[in-house]
Amino acid sequence: MMKFFIKLNTISALYALALFIAIELIMNVSRISSLTGWEWDHVYIVVAVINVLGLLLATIIFISLTKKWMVGRKNSYWSLALWVPYFILFLSLFTVFVPFSSGVTLFPRFSLLIFGSSILFPVYIVFINVYATPLRPDE
Repeated sequence: MMKFFIKLNTISALYALALFIAIELIMNVSRISSLTGWEWDHVYIVVAVINVLGLLLATIIFISLTKKWMVGRKNSYWSLALWVPYFILFLSLFTVFVPFSSGVTLFPRFSLLIFGSSILFPVYIVFINVYATPLRPDE
């Protein structure tokens, strides 16, 4: 039981890390632009490509880990709630170590992307769990 608990928390932390990285990339487009010297639009396109490729790679990793570790267990759905505290922890730690600059503006479309991603993320987790852990007929 303890091994399952550790695996469940590991997957939940990885879910939170994936969303955290995607959101931080979106929020820091202007910072990345100023650090690299690239045009703002170029950084935005690169971040979008990284996020799409990251989502595809993360999906493959999450499906394989869930298939390997959860093996048809209904308890795998606890990850729907467990990713939230890890996400809050990552955001809190990041803002302590890398504070948001006061001169940086977060555009409304970024806020919409962040809000939409956060709202749809549990649907993504359900998709992973339904696909990776089909329940056995006797359950």
